[in-house]
Formats: sequence, C-alpha cells, structure tokens
Amino acid sequence: MPDGGTAPYEEMTTSLLASQPLTVTDKSRPSDKDWGAIYTHLQSRLGSMRSWRYSWWAYWAVLAEYFLPRRYKWLVTANTMTRGRPINDAIIDGTGTMAVRVASAGLYSGLTNPARPWFKLKSGLPWVELDSEGKEWMEDTENRLYAVLHASNFYEKMAQAFEDVVVFGTAPVIIYEDAEDIIRLYSPCAGEYYLDVGGRLSVDTLYREFTLNVIQIVDMFQVENCPPQVVELWEQGGASLENEYIVCHAIEPNFPISARGRNSKPVRPVSEEFPYREVYWLKGIKGNRALSMRGFESCPFVVARWSTVSNDAYGRSLCMDALGDNKQVQLETLRKAEFIEKGVRPPMGADPELKNEPASIIPGMITYVNTTGGKKGFYPLFEPNPGWLGGVVNDIATVSQRIERCLLVDVFMAITRMEGVQPRNELEISKRDLERLQILGPFVDRFENEFAGPALRRILDIMERRRLLKPKPESLRNHPLKIEYDSITRIAQASATSVAMKDVFATAGALSAAAKAAQVPDPIRTLNLDKALRQYGELNNFPASCVFTDEEVAQNDQAAQQGKAQAEVLPTTMAGVSAAKTLADTPVGGDSMLNAILTGQTGG
Repeated sequence: MPDGGTAPYEEMTTSLLASQPLTVTDKSRPSDKDWGAIYTHLQSRLGSMRSWRYSWWAYWAVLAEYFLPRRYKWLVTANTMTRGRPINDAIIDGTGTMAVRVASAGLYSGLTNPARPWFKLKSGLPWVELDSEGKEWMEDTENRLYAVLHASNFYEKMAQAFEDVVVFGTAPVIIYEDAEDIIRLYSPCAGEYYLDVGGRLSVDTLYREFTLNVIQIVDMFQVENCPPQVVELWEQGGASLENEYIVCHAIEPNFPISARGRNSKPVRPVSEEFPYREVYWLKGIKGNRALSMRGFESCPFVVARWSTVSNDAYGRSLCMDALGDNKQVQLETLRKAEFIEKGVRPPMGADPELKNEPASIIPGMITYVNTTGGKKGFYPLFEPNPGWLGGVVNDIATVSQRIERCLLVDVFMAITRMEGVQPRNELEISKRDLERLQILGPFVDRFENEFAGPALRRILDIMERRRLLKPKPESLRNHPLKIEYDSITRIAQASATSVAMKDVFATAGALSAAAKAAQVPDPIRTLNLDKALRQYGELNNFPASCVFTDEEVAQNDQAAQQGKAQAEVLPTTMAGVSAAKTLADTPVGGDSMLNAILTGQTGG
C-alpha cells in the first residue's frame, strides 16, 4: 500500500529532471490489481461532480467575461495553441476589473500582509500563564513559520486566492511539501476544479483537470511512473516533449471503494490509517496503475469561500452582486462611443446622382454634388443632441460608483476618498475604521476558520515532520496551541481600544498630579498598572520576549527590596566603622578626656 511519505512531485527540481533516464528498458509498469475498481470510482465520481458543477461553471463564464477572463477555463483541452488570443473583448469599461484589484489587494493586505505580523501562536488555555520557556518557544516558532511563508510562494498564492474569491466566490489552494522551499502552493483556476462537502458542510473533496506536456509529466511523476504513451514520447524527445495530456487529480476522504462482483472485498487505495487519499491519472488512459497514489494525515488543501448557502460546495461572490451594473456600464460605454462617433463621423445621405461618384467626409476633400432647385446634395442623416452626452456620462459615473460599492472599494480606500470634514483625532479615525470594516466580519471569520487556520496547521505539521521546529518545553507538553489572527477588523478594534487606554492613562496621570497637589488620596491607585501595561503592549504587538513574566517581576521586586534594605543598613554600619576609626586614631596621653576615661581619673 502507498504510504504518506514524500511524493515525486514534492521532490521535483531541475536536477531531478536531469537525472531521469532517456531510455526505459522495462516499459511494463508493475500492475495494481485494485486499479480497475479505483479507476472506475474516480471516473464515475468526476463525471457526477461535473454535472453538479455545471450551473456554477456557466455562471463563472459570465463573471470571467466581464471581470477577470484570465482566471477561467471554459474547457480543459490539451494541445490548444490559441491560448494567447484576446479574451477580454467584452470589457469596454475597466471599472469592474479595477475594482476587483482594489478589493483583492485590500483583503490581501488586511488578512495576510507580508509586511506585518498577521497571526500569533498562543496558549489554547487562556487561564494558564506560560513560563518564559513557553513564551520563547511560541515566539521562536512564529518566527520560523513566518520565515517559511516568506521563502515560499505562499503570499503570491494568497494574492491570487483573494482575487478568485472576490470574482468567483471560491478559491482552492493545494499545499505540498517542497524539496527547495519547504512548502509550495498551487491554485487551480475556475473551470479546472470540482468540490464537494462532507457532513460538517466543510469542503473535504477536490477533483481537478489540468494540462501538462510530456516533459512536465516526467518532471512531476518521474519516468518510471509514466504510462507507455508518455514514455515513448519522452524517448523521442524534440517536439514530442511539448505534446500535452489532461491530468486528472483527486483528493478525498479515504473511505473504502466498492469493487465489482458480489464476493469482492471493498478496496482501499491507501492504508486506512490515513484520513485522506490522493490519486493522479491521465484522462482517457487507464493503464494498469495510477501516476501517483498516496495518503495524507491531514487535508492537503484549503478553500476560501466568500459566502455559502446550505450544503453548496461553491461560494457566492461580490462580483455576482455587481454583475448587472457591470453589464450596464459596458453597454452605456459602448453607446457613448457610438454617440460620439455619430457626431464626428455621421452617416451621410446623398442625391441618387452621386451613387457612382466619389464622395468623402475626410477633412480637405471635395465632394461634387448637384444642388439645383434647392435640393440637398450631401448631408448628415443623424445629428446628435449634445445635451444627451452629459446624461449618459453622468449615468455611467453613477453605475460605476455602484460597482465600486458592491466590491467594497469605499471600504478599502476610505481615507483616500474621505469627503467632508476630516477626522479630528486618532480616536475618531479608529472608530471610522471599525465602522467601515464591520461589513467584512462574516468573511473574515469564515476565512480564518476555513482557510487560514487549516493552512497554517498544515504548514506547521510539515515543519514538524521535517524537524524544523525546536522541541517543546515541558510546560507546553500536552498543551493545546491556538492561532490568533490580527485581521483588519481586529486591528481596528485593537486600535480603538489602544487609543481609549492611552486617553485613560493621560487622564489618570493628570488626576494623580492634581491629587498630590491637593494632598488627597491618589486616584491612580484604582488602576492595575501592571496588567494595563501588559494589555496595552499586546494591543500594539509589543514583543512578548521584551516583557517580564509575573514570576520574573516578583523576583525583580524581591531583589529590589533586598537592595533597598541593604542600602538602609549601610549608612549605620559605615558610621560605626568611622567612629571606631576615629577612636583608634585619637591620642590618649596628657589631659585628654579619653585618657581620663581609660585611667579612671575622672572626678566630680
């Protein structure tokens, strides 16, 4: 049975491709006796999922036509050499496409911004205070995880996923281990993938179809795992390497498959210890086994969805709300251009005598006509009313604003497009941010639960399996970890709280000074200053390594008290030492009082 080890496509590099043999001596691949039942199951389920996806697929075609044609495949077809043809002829006014860019960039910078921390590792038991070793391990793991994300194509694919979810409402991302970058992400485009949900209504099944040429198939699966048709073209080399095939891919829960025959036992493609299985095969080429078949301990893909209904596997999007307005603005822009064209180059009428004579409306040219009897010889058939153009332009502007509001451009560019009186202070700005971002709350929660959380846990599992994390300290053994996100809504909430706390601190300081001047009890004693400062530091992402724990604070306070006590004893001790030294240096002869004391010659 295949195990959950590293797959060939997780090790693929240029050097691995270079090491592939040119000639395969044994072209008969080892046969998998259960492959017939597995292949039948995969093909049957793929066909059924294609039927269930049809209505979404047709809807995506319209969305792509008017918003983002480059991220859609109408049909996955091999050896199509017309991919560079124009695909955005329906987009005459680019308002919708530019609004998609703003919305996707706003989500990207607000939820997974590579320029700032956007998640934290915390204790899953908030009532437990971690010791210094536990906090250091958390911070070190965070730094290592951020380093892996930056070194891979994670942020590139996040930007693409947000663009997909804005337009199509759905964005699947596959997360694999990688020999060079630790992890590598892949983003199927709309039209390539098929999804299904489980009983918890979360997406647990991903099928897809995509094209690869011969050299890519050999690079991804290695030549010994390829069917004879691919091996033959690999051996021919040259132009044969560019020949394409449709690759089918399935990731689904590892349930048993029914085999044909009354007495046949159920088939499991991979060992039942793995909750998920993955299979690659070539479309239309059954062969005697799959290109690749393996198990996973956790789901290797995540799916972002804008909003969902019931048990739908696919999500609804912002662009679905703006589609009608975008169609209208395209038509109005076309009519406006036609209006201007008719004013500049109007359709002309002429006397029948000019039917076979040269005529022109080009500046500087002459058209000879007969105007005897007051008849018109050459005249425009249509003279547009200039007043109409202003109405068309104004309506286009109104519809464009509706498109931008549907795509939340006013939310992501609130400061840039702020009208009227500007905010007077930091608190007002933070309150406005929080107010405008409320509309994003449902998607942010769904994104964190369905996408970011599983993705980061999957990456942490990969790092732990590759021994890229430090061993956990004893204080964290059997201790659940929690991933806390600093999303744009939480940043706005934290900013408002931080500003409010700052105002309280300033007021408390002023009242404390006034109380001391009036010699009355200090009101600042009502504040827990230690806890307030910790909370303020957390709200402003102050590094935890720079803050003492409660135990360390207690030790520091105890040391300070001991130092203070020693400082109080030291002057008395030094005074005694000084007196003794003075006494020792005092002469005892003659009539001095000290001599009288020592000899007992004192009298009344």
